[in-house]
Amino acid sequence: MNGRNGWWKPTSQSEIRGFFEHVSHAHLLRFLEHRIADPNLLRIIQRFLKAGIMEDGVFTAGVEETPQGGLVSPVLSNIYLHYVLDLWFEEHFARRCAGEAYLIRYADDYVACFEHEADARAFLEAMTERLAQFDLDVEPSKTALLAFGSTMLGRKRVEYEGPRTFSFLGFTHYVGRSRRGRFVVGRKNHGQRLRKKLTALNARLRALRTQGGNAMVAFLARHLRGHMQYYGVSGNSRWVASCIHVATGLLFKWLNRRSQKRSLTWAQFDAYLRRWLPTAQIVHDLYPVPWCKTQTGSRMV
Repeated sequence: MNGRNGWWKPTSQSEIRGFFEHVSHAHLLRFLEHRIADPNLLRIIQRFLKAGIMEDGVFTAGVEETPQGGLVSPVLSNIYLHYVLDLWFEEHFARRCAGEAYLIRYADDYVACFEHEADARAFLEAMTERLAQFDLDVEPSKTALLAFGSTMLGRKRVEYEGPRTFSFLGFTHYVGRSRRGRFVVGRKNHGQRLRKKLTALNARLRALRTQGGNAMVAFLARHLRGHMQYYGVSGNSRWVASCIHVATGLLFKWLNRRSQKRSLTWAQFDAYLRRWLPTAQIVHDLYPVPWCKTQTGSRMV
């Protein structure tokens, strides 16, 4: 999602209401027949879909859903939306747009981007009708149309209606400004999701007390490295550093609650911290500086 002028129609997660519970088996098998000619494989997939699930000792037969937790469910669901949304958008809707149009989808969460407002509003209506043809509904509370681009720089909140940010794949996207004053798509951790992750981390560190301090430190080091591999993007360094700061504070708390006697001072902990735990860094540079070759060599432009 580069910095272009235009109208963006962002959605948050689960924009399709109860998607995994409303996947039509008939439509899905019809989509699979486009690429799979082996009737035996199709029969196996059909049996998988009808296998049902067992929850709290109660069996529920599969009628119009993909079994939650099944290894093939994410693949089948992506195939379903590939035909329902991706191909329809690329082959039919985008070609009728007056300006540029893009669709970015991950599972049932997606964002559609348009150069003109009229195209965005037309998509919002056409998308509802398209999903209804395949037994799917739009979640109104998680669907929005908003202006997003360089034209929003410097505008006050009273000059526009609706939200100015949107959440997608764990990030809050907002109108940002580069060091040269140009428009960029700003990204930062989604606050609510980050709080949930820190709450889960707190519970995990508490449970690891019986395994000793080394196990707690090793787990947190792996956790923070994984966090930076995903959230360590350009413009998000402050949030990554804040997460590491809170996480290390949780580790310090639970290391000192393994017994009634306080066993570690902050100075001792800080010396140990610098040795084993990672520091905040940007892993993914989303705005690399272009290079060009001249007669005297390479230089930045």
